[in-house]
Amino acid sequence: MIGTFPTSYQTQFMKFALTLLFALPAAFVLSSCGSVSGVDTTGATATARSGGYDKVIVKDFTHSTTDYKVRSKVEMATKTLPDTIVSELSKQGGFSKVSRSGKPDGSTLVIGGNIDQYDDGNAAMRLMIGFAAGNSNLDATVSYSDGSTGKSLGTVKADKNSWALGGALAAAQTADSFIDPIAKKIAAEAKAKFSKQATQ
Repeated sequence: MIGTFPTSYQTQFMKFALTLLFALPAAFVLSSCGSVSGVDTTGATATARSGGYDKVIVKDFTHSTTDYKVRSKVEMATKTLPDTIVSELSKQGGFSKVSRSGKPDGSTLVIGGNIDQYDDGNAAMRLMIGFAAGNSNLDATVSYSDGSTGKSLGTVKADKNSWALGGALAAAQTADSFIDPIAKKIAAEAKAKFSKQATQ
């Protein structure tokens, strides 16, 4: 019939659409700039418990933002980021219990931190100009501590910002869009460095 595409073309189109559907989120994440470091033990005041930790408590973060225009959003992020870390820890495994509150003991790893910078930038400038104009940023310092002593085991530095070359992807990258990749790295570092699995 006129106007009807052959079945083979329909199948190819569906494959293309599905590929695009799954590729776009990946491109969105990969196109961001900046980094999330590994665990830095330079300023640590203790070493990890022998045998690793079995439980994790992720506390609310603090923040250093003084810009009143984003205060409500950054205060929300101080809870959203640890919530997302808990979700990632649960997905990645390595610990028998992961929670947002509770009384830590010797088998507990405590994760906390501070949002050092939170800036949504200017989406229009990212779209039209690029070259870092109107960049969005999310910087945080994340700490790992021993549950029984409260002493520092190490820190991770997160410094994420929008794609410098601009365009539609960069325009859509708000500060909140960097929470997921930061949380994934924080969870991965906790599992790799401090879980019982890491010491076996």
